[in-house]
Amino acid sequence: MSETNPLFQLSNTPHTELPGFARTFQRGELTVGLTLPVEAGAEESPEDSLENQVRLVRKAEVAGIAAVWVRDIPLRVETFGDVGQVWDPWMYLSYLAARTSTIALGTAAIVVPFQHPLLMAKRAATLDRISGGRFLFGIATGDRPEEFPAFGQDRGTRGEVMEENLRVYREALTTSYRPIRWSGGKMGGSDVVPKPSAREVPLLATGSLQQTMEWRAEQTHGWLMYHKGLETQKVNVRNWNEAVDALGGGWKPFAESLWLDLHPNPDAPAEGHTFGYRLGRNALIRLLRAQREIGISHVMVNFRMSERDAEDQLDEFTTHVLPEITPAD
Repeated sequence: MSETNPLFQLSNTPHTELPGFARTFQRGELTVGLTLPVEAGAEESPEDSLENQVRLVRKAEVAGIAAVWVRDIPLRVETFGDVGQVWDPWMYLSYLAARTSTIALGTAAIVVPFQHPLLMAKRAATLDRISGGRFLFGIATGDRPEEFPAFGQDRGTRGEVMEENLRVYREALTTSYRPIRWSGGKMGGSDVVPKPSAREVPLLATGSLQQTMEWRAEQTHGWLMYHKGLETQKVNVRNWNEAVDALGGGWKPFAESLWLDLHPNPDAPAEGHTFGYRLGRNALIRLLRAQREIGISHVMVNFRMSERDAEDQLDEFTTHVLPEITPAD
């Protein structure tokens, strides 16, 4: 049974052919994703809001939103002021996978130093398999100082821990019964299953990962970056593309997170806001077109901190903005 079971077999399919990656990242185009929770107050009453979040995700899926993204916030930190994401991201995306059919499901991002690498491999491959290849695995090193001692970690070495955990994770998913040794353990005479449905689960760096640009370009399949102004982001995209080109491996996407507060006036100009802008939809269309022009492939929008009702903004976005940036068939 183990010789023929596809869940145990290594795949030769490129990650670029997976439905989630192909829907979200298209060279020369810009797609849009939705960051959860969609609305303000979802953290304060997660049980009451869960089904409504699912409803909004399904609504976004039908409207053509490419992906939905969840954050990994292991602990509620008293001094931080932002719960960010109550639900465990692995379980939440598994739940969403069962309630959706085509939208890509991404983490932005899993805090790798707090993960056991073998369990991380099993969870990533499981989510990839049960979603039909829709999982996008964004990773990070973590940024909340209070969390590191709680997990027995030294914040100053998070880059090294992340790098080692990622090596073990990758070996576990791309080999069968090969012994693996690392500072935290060893595996021999055993194997991590399931194997992913492609050669690898699409792996996306969030932020710097405490690594060089060259390392990120070589070790990941794309870069998720925080919001920056167009001129700064233009430099980031150029540097990323140059690092990828130097490897001779072809194109890898660049994405940005963007907090939005759509102004009721469609012609309102853009004003700086929390990690993004408050602006009318016409200024937003111009912004997204400019982002596409400089080479940004995907924008993860977040309506949670805005003044207007989030669903009203989502409806306006999918009705008036999305058609203006989506290529014609």
